[in-house]
Amino acid sequence: MIKRIDLAGNHYTMGLQHGYQVRRLRPQISSAIKNRLLLLAKLDRDFETRIENLSLLWEEIARPTLDMMRGMAKNLSFEWDTFLRYTVGSYLVDRALQSRLSDGCTVWAAISPVTSDGTTMLIKNRDYRPWHKDIQCLVRAKPARGYQYTYLTSAGSPGVYSSGINEAGLVVADTHVASLDIGKGVARYSLTMELLEHHPNVRSGLDYLNQVTHIGDGTLVLLDSQGDMAVYECGHTKRGIIRGPGGFVVSTNHFVSDELNQHWMDYNPPKLRGNSEARYARISKVLQASSGQIDVQFAIKLMASHGNRLESLCRHQDFSPRSTTISSVIYLPQQNLIYLANGLPCRERFHSWPAIR
Repeated sequence: MIKRIDLAGNHYTMGLQHGYQVRRLRPQISSAIKNRLLLLAKLDRDFETRIENLSLLWEEIARPTLDMMRGMAKNLSFEWDTFLRYTVGSYLVDRALQSRLSDGCTVWAAISPVTSDGTTMLIKNRDYRPWHKDIQCLVRAKPARGYQYTYLTSAGSPGVYSSGINEAGLVVADTHVASLDIGKGVARYSLTMELLEHHPNVRSGLDYLNQVTHIGDGTLVLLDSQGDMAVYECGHTKRGIIRGPGGFVVSTNHFVSDELNQHWMDYNPPKLRGNSEARYARISKVLQASSGQIDVQFAIKLMASHGNRLESLCRHQDFSPRSTTISSVIYLPQQNLIYLANGLPCRERFHSWPAIR
């Protein structure tokens, strides 16, 4: 079973609580930090300056994330400079020499009439470094100000480091995109925390996202209990919004909007190039062909499927040693439910919990 933790209070206090409740995972977190820093070591020599500039910007526009990080670092006994590099340096990896990024995620959302009973649902397969499987957590948060929310994350990672749902019925999930349009801005895990804490629906969330400066290396998929949904493509200087008039939206690891589709890079090794487009096309085709038939069991079967090498949704380490499906999660905001498989969805059982207690 996945580790579950509870947080409450201001962001520094929640960081302290997070660190205290995952201390037994410190060796695994330390290993994840070491692997991240090895990637950062491949960057050009000015990456230290860029990390410093980014942290200074966050003091102004993303202070809650830094406060949470300070609490985590204190109770996990990590030096601040090391922990800062680990948590803010991920977007710099795109610039790493010899970078070969095959990690990503597959996310889709569907509403009536695509779903069989008219429900709204968002599904994510989290494809990430295999060692993060051992530090994956399900967190229930009660911030001092804002909505309660539940989210899937990695121990030792600030904000909402994957996906989550709040008590108003807003669901948010992210995907990574290796992008040319990146710069100093707010990270997706900070954006998602802000969305879940302070926004009740997709319309409000999009208004917020349009006002923020983004780092620019991914997408956010939003769904609410009223059936509104969107994919928000986060560039640093450009933004793209995809609405999904067919009753569903899909996001993998490339940009598709007119504004950003020329600004992403496929850093995968040759045998894996095109897998993001293949997964996107497969999901879109299946959802179109199965309109009116989609429910939880349909979603589970789909996300546990493999198909050919490029279009596989459940991704094993023989597909890519550096990235595997470490969880599959289904959010049902109208039913206040989460279904979660902690590991490969073709092997692990899905367990259900109330989203908000």
